[in-house]
Amino acid sequence: MQIIQGMDTDNIEELYQLEKKYFPGNYYSRDSLFKMLENSRYYFWGVWKKERLIGYVILLDSIDIFEIIKIAVNTSCRNQGIGEKMLRTILQNVEKNIHLEVRESNLAAIKLYEKMGFKNLFKRKDYYGDTGEDALVMALSKQ
Repeated sequence: MQIIQGMDTDNIEELYQLEKKYFPGNYYSRDSLFKMLENSRYYFWGVWKKERLIGYVILLDSIDIFEIIKIAVNTSCRNQGIGEKMLRTILQNVEKNIHLEVRESNLAAIKLYEKMGFKNLFKRKDYYGDTGEDALVMALSKQ
């Protein structure tokens, strides 16, 4: 059974370890995560299975929209609907439109976002500093 709930500063170490693993070229430091968790404009949701963090989402309230800053699911837990459950939790808890950037090569994520109703707005050339890969900017309208 998976539990989706908000995160707090007690979860920083586990979150930091997943950040390093899944975003090796652009992960947040422990200090950055701590500061973000203490900032009321950031929202963190985690997914736990057997008391182990297996996925998370970081949202930023950007005044007129929410931005999905990061979303990750442990490799061994993928293709089990966890990413979709996290997105559904977000959709149930926010009233504003949602934007995100996704690597153009991340076809599984793009397919999930499209399934959830996100539309491709435009492409950001050379967005990812670690590879120079383009990003697709996608949005979901809540109005």
